[in-house]
Amino acid sequence: MEKVKKFKELCSEMEQRKKNLNEEVDIYIQKANHIRDLGGFISFDNKIIDPSNSIPNELKRKYECLFSQIHEHIQSQSHWIDEINQAYKEAQDEISEYVQQKTQSQDMVNHIRQIMGRIARVNRLAAIEYGEQFISNI
Repeated sequence: MEKVKKFKELCSEMEQRKKNLNEEVDIYIQKANHIRDLGGFISFDNKIIDPSNSIPNELKRKYECLFSQIHEHIQSQSHWIDEINQAYKEAQDEISEYVQQKTQSQDMVNHIRQIMGRIARVNRLAAIEYGEQFISNI
């Protein structure tokens, strides 16, 4: 069950990536709040707007660089959503193929896919684990 294993590994990796991204977003928010406290705000392109000219230029440059780095990193991580979606589909297909081979029943395959689909609406990892459990009971 190579594809199932890959999906589960990606789920673990995704949790770590999510944690790291949350930490970066927290830093962004903290720095943006600091700029707000100094009378400025952040534009949509991560530039500091300082209407009262009260923020030192060095701090502006430092924060603008940080904001851009965080923004680029977050955007670069969006591909992993596609990757995990594809891995889930492949793991589900692998389970379905295994059920088909063991039971020779398309009805059983349809049944397991339907149940996994319902579970996946809430938690895709739980759906794959259900499929693994189902296979172990065949």
